[in-house]
Amino acid sequence: MTAIHENGGRFITLLADLLPLVEKPDAAALHTVGLALDLIETVTQEAPHRQAAPPPGACPCPSMAGNHHSGIPPAPRKPHLREDSRRLRVDAARNHARLLDAAARIAQEHGLKHLTMEAVATAAGVGKGTVFRRFGDRTGLLQALLQHSEDTFQAAHLNGLDQADGRDKAIQQLRAFGVAAIRRYAEEMELQIAAEPSPDQRYRRAPRRSYHERVSVLLSLAAPEADAELFSHALLGYLEPALLRHLSDQCNLPLQRLEKGWLELVSRLTQEATAPHDVA
Repeated sequence: MTAIHENGGRFITLLADLLPLVEKPDAAALHTVGLALDLIETVTQEAPHRQAAPPPGACPCPSMAGNHHSGIPPAPRKPHLREDSRRLRVDAARNHARLLDAAARIAQEHGLKHLTMEAVATAAGVGKGTVFRRFGDRTGLLQALLQHSEDTFQAAHLNGLDQADGRDKAIQQLRAFGVAAIRRYAEEMELQIAAEPSPDQRYRRAPRRSYHERVSVLLSLAAPEADAELFSHALLGYLEPALLRHLSDQCNLPLQRLEKGWLELVSRLTQEATAPHDVA
């Protein structure tokens, strides 16, 4: 509490802002709450002990009470608060990344059935309580892993497109987007299926909305005559994890055929004159 008060009540304000997120948590909310908890925990562990307050009526500053010759040196200045806050945020982010790295290794090497809060704590070298405070439960951990994958994918494939780039560039990026999504889902299919939302929430999730917005922009440039908003849903339907798992696992279709199917779908929808080419 000392550390909280010394920061001007900013942590109290932060916790108040987080309450609406906790009521209906999703991956982004759990991520934000976890960082806040890590930050507060680090502050309370590293904050120096506060000296006892002077009694009522006592002068808080000896030099102002006529003790010019007392020989008492001035108290050293504390590090700048902004530098401390920045360092603490870095520490919290580093702790978060270490936990996610440990969870990703377990999932990759042993499968999701072995991904438990206890296993992550052991692999990361922290207490089990730290993992629970950070992610809430196993579902929160899975969502955090998925969020990390989403962030990486979106940074690479949801960049802006200048209108001046024109139709050819839009088609190229549309083709690359689908192929990258198929390959990503193939690599982490178990995680994608485990974190699959309910049908009534599937099209309201932030990643899906971001994908639809991106594909709509590309399609409006690649095929100006098409209803980009509706056809974007049709294109994204091809990339649903459940469908891709059905085609690959139950129908035994190779990954290369799924990629070529996406390229042909884009080619037909954008009415390209040439057949789709393989994407390296």
